[in-house]
Amino acid sequence: MQKLISQVLCLSVLPVLVGCVTSNPSVEPAESLATESEVVDVLAASEQPGDSAATEAEDSSVEDVSSEPVVQAAPASAAPETATPSPVSLVKQDCGQLETQQAMNQCAADNYKVADKELNEVYQQVRQGLEDEFAKKQLTDAEGRWITFRDAQCAFESSYLEGGSMAPLIQSSCLEQITDNRTAELKQTPGPGINFVTADTQLNQVYGAVKSLTQEDQTQALIDVQLNWLDYRDAHCEYESSLPSGLNIENCLASLTETRVWQLQAIRNSWSF
Repeated sequence: MQKLISQVLCLSVLPVLVGCVTSNPSVEPAESLATESEVVDVLAASEQPGDSAATEAEDSSVEDVSSEPVVQAAPASAAPETATPSPVSLVKQDCGQLETQQAMNQCAADNYKVADKELNEVYQQVRQGLEDEFAKKQLTDAEGRWITFRDAQCAFESSYLEGGSMAPLIQSSCLEQITDNRTAELKQTPGPGINFVTADTQLNQVYGAVKSLTQEDQTQALIDVQLNWLDYRDAHCEYESSLPSGLNIENCLASLTETRVWQLQAIRNSWSF
């Protein structure tokens, strides 16, 4: 199946870099998929800092990415001013009330464990409820691509403070937020209701704004993260749109794109000081 980004509008947040490419999902159907070490991981995985297993996404076919995306930076007023709150209700600690950096780092790591446990449970419930084997394969593939994006995104966010005492806090908080977002997606939690064209325009704007704040090595990392996100978004929407109860293609693309706008806007706000 061709990638949804070329099936629908061939609209990409990286129009020159991605060029409406296609991917070739090749993850075989499996009985389970986990992101925590105590749950069996059925994808080819390698340990990443924390509890979760990272999967390789080398089965994704992407054109030459040596050139940078042609995206115009936008003024701050062009994008949402605040990040989205957690889309799932879980009992977590308020890390901001703690007095030491070490305690805050541990608190954030514990909160991520709560989010990761919930995701594993929701994922297993969703997968077990699928009767169609191809839908199971699509879900497994989308989850693997999400894990690749998640790890790349959080490594990118924490790289701004690499070597500093706050880096573990930033990374764990990123993992927690992205995991909560994934849980909401698997539950088919309704998105913000924005249309895809508007969301895509906002994403190009905020992406350009974040890119303008990066150094040379961070710029390439941002490009790689964005490609990983496109892979995951399109794989998830292929799965989602095939379900009887799923969102239609454009609504799915719009919902995930709007979430990505919030993620990047949060980075822009924290780096602009």
